[in-house]
Amino acid sequence: MITVQKLYITELLKALFILTFGMSVLFGILGLSEKLADFMQYDPSLSQLVQYALASIPRYILYFLPMGALLSSLFVFSMAIKRREIVAIKTSGGKMKRLLAPFVALGTLLMLFGFVLGEFIVPATAFKVREIANDITQKGASKTLFKEGTLYMRGKDGSIVKIALYMPEKNMSKDISIFKYTVGEMTARIDAKSAVWEGSHWRLSDITIYSFVDGKYSSQKEMIYSDIESPNIFKEDLLKVEEMTLTELVRYKNRLTDAGFRNNKLSVDVSARLSYPIINLFMLLLGISLSVGGEQKGFEKIFGTKVQGAHSHAGVISAGLGLVISVAYWLSYTFSLSLGYSGTIPPIVAPWIVPVLFSLFSVYLYASIPE
Repeated sequence: MITVQKLYITELLKALFILTFGMSVLFGILGLSEKLADFMQYDPSLSQLVQYALASIPRYILYFLPMGALLSSLFVFSMAIKRREIVAIKTSGGKMKRLLAPFVALGTLLMLFGFVLGEFIVPATAFKVREIANDITQKGASKTLFKEGTLYMRGKDGSIVKIALYMPEKNMSKDISIFKYTVGEMTARIDAKSAVWEGSHWRLSDITIYSFVDGKYSSQKEMIYSDIESPNIFKEDLLKVEEMTLTELVRYKNRLTDAGFRNNKLSVDVSARLSYPIINLFMLLLGISLSVGGEQKGFEKIFGTKVQGAHSHAGVISAGLGLVISVAYWLSYTFSLSLGYSGTIPPIVAPWIVPVLFSLFSVYLYASIPE
């Protein structure tokens, strides 16, 4: 039994690697080809283009891992059925749940791998992709630093500007500090509770001005300030959701909430970071269950009838069924997220609905596998 399990695990991992990595490389190249028209006018080096494509691959691996788990498990066990190996195992007294136990552990490892990939590797490589694109297009070093909603930048007059919380959707800032320098020495500090971009300037509100020359301070209700760059200048330097870790996303979301702003999209994205990896386990179980259902009972549960010629066309049927399920999952998952973004359903709940439904269905089919 252990030898058979090792054989199936090896075959499944090979198929998973070929499918997931192969599709990721393909889409990485396609992504690069879409940007070539923008890049070629800057005469990029081959090294830069290769680095751009390679840095894109982890993001696609994260996206395609559930599909790869489903397709590879469907293929491996459908072929085992075609070769009558499952029948031989049962005839010799083997128990299916015992045979499949290591695959539950493998699915759990895939789930953990998906979380680690999405939490640590994809944010770093997504940021790297943007850096490489900026190098190619000769935008140079960023003039701003964005972390967990806080924006640091240099003003037009050489001042240092700290915006404690910037909300790009509203072109609004909270808790702004402007440090003014003369000949390398700080001469004044301007603090404002909030600021709104009005097309050509920032309107600061609830301002306190500290003068370090005479040690005095003054207050005023509003001030027009033009020495902070337009949001259009530094928006592209802001970290995108895929470039932030879960911890950074949660902190940013909490800071927005504390400031009195509700961001449904950010709430959905935070919840999706936790819900998305679990589907790797249950897609693997789903593929196994649909294949190893006795005389193709897994297929019967889907189509309502026995699939004619299933044994002789196991590979084709597996690929087709896997693609159908994957597309159905992606469409329903995306639709559920959009409902969360719009606030139609609670943002925290939206990313969990489809994964939970698919998980329950896969557990039901797995539990129904006859011994």
